[in-house]
Amino acid sequence: MDRPKIFDPFQVFEVEHRHCLILTVTVIRGINITKGWMEDFFDTPDPYVKLHIPTAPEGRKKTRCIDNDKNPVWNETFTFLLDYQERNILEIYLMEGNYLADETLGTTYLNISELTMNKTERKKFIFNKVSEVEMELKLEFDNTPTLRYSLCLSDEEKDFVQDRKKNVFRALREMLGKYGPKDMREVPTIGVLGSGGGFRAMTGLAGAMKALVDCKILDSVTYLAGLSGSAWYLSTLYSHPDWPDKTPGDLLDELKHNIDSSLLWILTPQSIYRYLDRIIQKKRQGQPVSFTDFFGHLVGETMLKGRLNARLTDQQDKIKNGRAPMPLYTCVHVKKDVSAKVFQEWVEFSPYEIGMPKYGTFLKSHLFGSKFFMGKLCRQFEEPPLHFEQGIWGNAFSILFRRLLSDNRKLDPVEMVRQELENELEDSDKESTESDNDSDTSDDEDERTEPPKKKMRREMNVSKKDKKETKEKGRWQYFIEGIFKGSELLNNRTGRAGVVHNFMRGLSLNRNYAVSPFVTPGTSLTTPGAFHESFEMYPTHNKKLYMVDGGLTFNSPYPLLLRPQREVDLLLSFDFSARPNDISPPFKELLLAEKWAKLNNVPFPPIDVSVFDREGMKELYIFRHPTNPHCPVVMHFVLVNIDFRNEKMPGVPRKTMEEKEFANFDLFDDPATPYSTFNFKYEHKVFDRLCKLSEYNTLRNIDSIKECIKECIQTRRANAPKMPCKPELIKSLKIKKPENKTKLRNYLKSIEEFRKSLTSSSDGARLLSHEGDVTDGLGDVPECDELFEDGDSQGFSAS
Repeated sequence: MDRPKIFDPFQVFEVEHRHCLILTVTVIRGINITKGWMEDFFDTPDPYVKLHIPTAPEGRKKTRCIDNDKNPVWNETFTFLLDYQERNILEIYLMEGNYLADETLGTTYLNISELTMNKTERKKFIFNKVSEVEMELKLEFDNTPTLRYSLCLSDEEKDFVQDRKKNVFRALREMLGKYGPKDMREVPTIGVLGSGGGFRAMTGLAGAMKALVDCKILDSVTYLAGLSGSAWYLSTLYSHPDWPDKTPGDLLDELKHNIDSSLLWILTPQSIYRYLDRIIQKKRQGQPVSFTDFFGHLVGETMLKGRLNARLTDQQDKIKNGRAPMPLYTCVHVKKDVSAKVFQEWVEFSPYEIGMPKYGTFLKSHLFGSKFFMGKLCRQFEEPPLHFEQGIWGNAFSILFRRLLSDNRKLDPVEMVRQELENELEDSDKESTESDNDSDTSDDEDERTEPPKKKMRREMNVSKKDKKETKEKGRWQYFIEGIFKGSELLNNRTGRAGVVHNFMRGLSLNRNYAVSPFVTPGTSLTTPGAFHESFEMYPTHNKKLYMVDGGLTFNSPYPLLLRPQREVDLLLSFDFSARPNDISPPFKELLLAEKWAKLNNVPFPPIDVSVFDREGMKELYIFRHPTNPHCPVVMHFVLVNIDFRNEKMPGVPRKTMEEKEFANFDLFDDPATPYSTFNFKYEHKVFDRLCKLSEYNTLRNIDSIKECIKECIQTRRANAPKMPCKPELIKSLKIKKPENKTKLRNYLKSIEEFRKSLTSSSDGARLLSHEGDVTDGLGDVPECDELFEDGDSQGFSAS
């Protein structure tokens, strides 16, 4: 049975694009195909037909070759996707198949504009005044785009949220008793965020997740968001066949053994050739490749082990019926010649969809990497393996791979990466402009000219000087450098970023959409500095997208959970970012998130860094907005070793010297720290220390988490749902359809009436539903049919 629909105020914004033309061509038959009477005497023709439209993606098609037949019957149908604003010419070639080289018997042309729309036309094309080819052609507009254009969450995510809220409702009632929610409207949306930080972030989040599950906090969480190293952990967890039946604690030992050897030890000659073969095969199939493909193989071999065939869409089963929080992953799309801190477009990855909220454009996750044109799928590839996406989410390390091979300094790479990119951009300005294969001036793809294996092998040759360093560097390290030191894969951003076909190619992007479309973007976006080009449009004629680690912008995935559509009330943010030393203020990345939120006009609590001067270093800082009840509360968990040195568990002191020695370690002060983001090998003790530290810091603050959850429940109880905008501002919003303005106006009116009912209520709370009520209605608000004269049967979102 279909669920009752809930009114989503974001649906009033229409995301529209020009539809593409679809040309369907059926090559029916050939009549009296001839090479000339003399040649026909010795050899009956082996004809086939080749079609080409230069302005179309995948614009080359051909029939099968039929041997020894002057009157062949093909009956083969082909489809071309076209932009009606282009001058589209169909080139038709009558061909003769030969063993050595095929021969063109004749050529003719058809201007597509001569066809009548929505009408099947049968035409004969004459070659050399004798040979004929009979074809049927039909031209029509596409009305069923493959992409989803909307500012709303997907229907699959909305269904998940409804299912998850039922489970969260029961979990909070059990955990908080009388302080739990009284009805479904009071159920808060809680999100957990994990920052970047390589294996440090992955191990730290594993410990925090163990604590959250053991204390049943995770049962009340709706979203888990990861970036870089945290995304590695979450995707590894959600790809595990035993999750969520087994807990993160049950799976820790497996993770620990997976990362006790360096990534570089995987790079044997056999594995390198295996990776290269797979990458070359991908290139031959028509997909772009980069060093991220190679790096993703390393990540997958390390963390997924026997699950290298895992796919992102497999995780749909893990969250079915809301049994576990929804995992969300992110990276940023960048330009080839602009810093990621200046221009970046956040990309969302979920088990259901991947897309860019900035453009209100999304595709099904299994189609990621496939080729699109004007919103229509034109060539589908197999869904990429999860390890390729893991490579994208953490490919900051691809940028520094050459340094990782030869530089043993124990420095954190985040700022180094950002500086490396700045230097790279400066260098590119000095070089002559390279030919840009992203241009749409011709669609004869460059994808067929893959680097041959000879080139790969040639790049393995090294100079005599390098050979002298072999003993110092180690045999495999030397071997790897020989391959990659001079390779194009490591010499520029296009070689190191994750590269995929541009799924927005050809779209008529004449505007982008603010993260909060009911308000205008911050005016400071026009000033120089971080994020100041974020609202510029990316040219959709480009064939490729370049995706890099989100940590190159800021090192926590706040944009995923600050989307107002997700209405998150409480953010448990675990920051594993590196600091200069153990006593450095831990707010650098959080301040960048605050700046991003202000520029995008989404609620974010003010980050008062003076709390560090007043209260010193501690495991948790809580930030609230002083006046806005709809602003999420941020619980900022810091990676720091303070009370863990003296306690095994909260309230349980360490007694033996062995126990005290185990906990006596620094995170960033030690120049030889094993917790550098450069380190891709964790010995068992190193893993256990960090994992248990993160678990302890989380357990020590479980009561604070529960208090914040109670606070969010009380806030929801005392306040009506947030008004997306004031009624008088509706006229200024970019809403095209009058009926959508009417729906929004009625929606705002219902919230205002509900707010008045709260004010007049004796206890200030709404008595709406019992435990089984999951429709998220607005209580005394009229039903949809009363609000919408057109009978649009939709409920209301009050979550």
